[in-house]
Amino acid sequence: MNKTFHISSSFEVKAAGASKGLRISGYANTVDKDRVGDIVLATAWEKGVKEYLKNPIILYQHDHDKPIGRAEAVTVDKKGLFLDARISDAAEGQHGVQSLIKDGVLKSFSIGFRIKDADYDKNTDTFFIKEVELLEVSVVSIPANQNSLFRVSKEFGSDEEYESF
Repeated sequence: MNKTFHISSSFEVKAAGASKGLRISGYANTVDKDRVGDIVLATAWEKGVKEYLKNPIILYQHDHDKPIGRAEAVTVDKKGLFLDARISDAAEGQHGVQSLIKDGVLKSFSIGFRIKDADYDKNTDTFFIKEVELLEVSVVSIPANQNSLFRVSKEFGSDEEYESF
């Protein structure tokens, strides 16, 4: 008799060595009208991030061949979609991504998404996006949403490190 066993387990991957990457935090999208005339309503994100959270990869310049990090926390509030992310040390080899972030050259997020429901207001030439599926988040040089900005976050390993900071 053939028997097949499927084992489910959860595990945490710990990075080897002292480096943990570069932490960044900010809005991947806000409820402001963007440069292409879209407003993604905050309520659209309540269901819109579900699939993304299964594999919350951060890309560089929307290029699927250039993953540079992972979102570690995703929050939806009245202002929009907020991310805490970690940019991998390996991203430094891709156009010096970490250095460009630390130097303030790269400081914006951009999103790739699929619209599921929207209303168009021809008087204001605005799409009000009511339902979306988030496909990816990227660190970019020029975002469609000019308010989708992030900053470098400091992480403290101990109370003593925090106090000395």
